[in-house]
Amino acid sequence: MKNKFFKTIAGAMVATIVLSGCDSSQISLEADEAATEVSKEDVSVEKDEAATEESVEDASTKDASVEENTDDATLDESNDDEDSDESASLDNSELYEAFIDGSEKVYFNEEDDILPYHYQQNLNYGEGYTVDELIEGSLASCYKYDDSKGDPTFESKYIDCGNDGIKELVVEVRFPGLENDEYEESEEYLDEWVIKDIDGKLVAKYYGYTAHYWYTSINEYGYVSVDNVGAYLGVLTEQFGFLDENADWVLYYNYYYYLDMDDYVREKGNKGLILDCSSDDWNEMQVEEYVFDEKAPYTDSEKTGFMTYYKYDNDGIIDDDSIYEDSSIYKQTFDEAGVNTCPRSEVEERLEKRREEIGLSEEIM
Repeated sequence: MKNKFFKTIAGAMVATIVLSGCDSSQISLEADEAATEVSKEDVSVEKDEAATEESVEDASTKDASVEENTDDATLDESNDDEDSDESASLDNSELYEAFIDGSEKVYFNEEDDILPYHYQQNLNYGEGYTVDELIEGSLASCYKYDDSKGDPTFESKYIDCGNDGIKELVVEVRFPGLENDEYEESEEYLDEWVIKDIDGKLVAKYYGYTAHYWYTSINEYGYVSVDNVGAYLGVLTEQFGFLDENADWVLYYNYYYYLDMDDYVREKGNKGLILDCSSDDWNEMQVEEYVFDEKAPYTDSEKTGFMTYYKYDNDGIIDDDSIYEDSSIYKQTFDEAGVNTCPRSEVEERLEKRREEIGLSEEIM
């Protein structure tokens, strides 16, 4: 912030001289004396005015000097800040590059809890690993690896989690020996690690993978989508969220698509939710579930999420909000079980509210 100092110095001096006399001799004498006094006073006034002018000039010069010094100091401070930012950015890059080159280690914090269970056999929280050690530990945790398909390789890129101008490192490790060659096109098996420089220490903040119809995608601002192209036991699962400016994971929602109501009843029954949907009224009905809490077994409140249900026929989904009315057998059943529901026509509005709650902007997505 620039500071400017303004000072105003004003000086005013008024001299009034009154002359009076009685006779001519006195007038002459007094006139001479008066002239002398006037001359002295004029000299005094001139000196005072000169001194005042000099003082004003000195003050003005001093103010200019102060202002110049202040501007210089502010400019220096600004330059220092810019140099500091550039230095921090440079140091940040150097630390990431050192990890890529194998001379720096990445650490796992237990509170982040990102290590897959099977990786914890060979990778430990609180310990540091070079990129080669990270790959070796991951490889050692694999049940089976076909060496004939090639050794693991890795690539790296930078992203900006939270769009705050500070970059994070993404390391993508490919394991060709785990890839399934039963399909016409090669399906890549990838591990993705998001790494952040925290006070000069590299910390792994997120883990995702791509394998066998399960695809993890991380965009340039840390928005994450995990897509599944196949349904298992009548349920299709997906996940959406983002890594904030600290590279901490923030869940947007877990998505579950149930091919019919029986699939929903079965899966929720495994989690303690008992529903009776055995009558013919429940035939040809599908369910979509949006879960905001990763620990919630089902959507029992606005906080944990919602589910929506709808009928379908050969032409597709039947849009009918009457099945959400309080008199509806469907609404009554879910209300009695404590399940939070949402009309299909209001899903987008509810998701927009969710984005506002967690601070997820369209710019990040």
